[in-house]
Amino acid sequence: MFSIIGIVVVFGAVVAGYLMEHGNLKVLMQPAELIIILGAAIGTVLIANPLHILAKIGSGIGGAFGGSSFNKQRYPDDAIEKHGVCGQTVRVLQKPFTHESLARGVRDALGPV
Repeated sequence: MFSIIGIVVVFGAVVAGYLMEHGNLKVLMQPAELIIILGAAIGTVLIANPLHILAKIGSGIGGAFGGSSFNKQRYPDDAIEKHGVCGQTVRVLQKPFTHESLARGVRDALGPV
């Protein structure tokens, strides 16, 4: 989502700046120039990188435009209440916590030093 917002902001800033200088927007619409620039950029990336890096680039682009796997269904706030605590050594801080309660929890967990 942030990738799409970023792209919209970039294009909006370019168009707004161009219009502030009383430019003609028709001048920016050059399909042949876009094909030349994009083709040169993609070709350069293909030439400069081995296949395993290209695969990582592709998955990174997909990840930038895909959804996050970290959501409420995966990490609900009440997971410990629903599924229990594994053993007696697990200590839980109630949210929201203050600096003092965090420090106290760390001291309690570490025990006497």
